[in-house]
Order: sequence, then structure tokens, then C-alpha cells
Amino acid sequence: MRLGELITLVHQLGPNLKLGFDTNPITPISGMSTAENHLLLHGVTQTPLTVGSFRQHATHFNHQLTVFKSNGSRLYGFRQSEHWLLFK
Repeated sequence: MRLGELITLVHQLGPNLKLGFDTNPITPISGMSTAENHLLLHGVTQTPLTVGSFRQHATHFNHQLTVFKSNGSRLYGFRQSEHWLLFK
């Protein structure tokens, strides 16, 4: 999944949805950074980004970046569960 595709897909979603990794328990996504041609999503703190804050920050990155977890695992999709947007 490329960042530009992700931005397009989440465009219609509610801005208050919290971002997390699809784990049990949910791991909140609290930050983003770049390395080489990757956008890395980090689960550093328990304060999750929201869809609204993600959209705001994502505009500053190259939309051709491939989306990964910070541990190097590529992310291929997401699902909505209650108040969460969960990446897998």
C-alpha cells in the first residue's frame, strides 16, 4: 500500500477514528517517520493518532512511499472496528 492510496481510502472516514495495529490487544499508532522509500508507522506511546491528525501530517510526506510498521513489516490493508482504524 502506498501513502497516496491510503490517503485516498481514509478520506471519507470520520476524523476522530483512532489509528492502531490489528493486534490483541490493539497497539495504538502514535507517530510516523520516513526511511528510504518507506513511511513507518510507530506504536511508541499509548496516545493514538486519529484519522484527522494522520491526514494533516501525511500531506508533508511523499505520496509514493510504501507503508510499513516501524519493525519493517509491510502493511497491506486495514479494517474499522468500533472507534479504531486497524492496520494489518
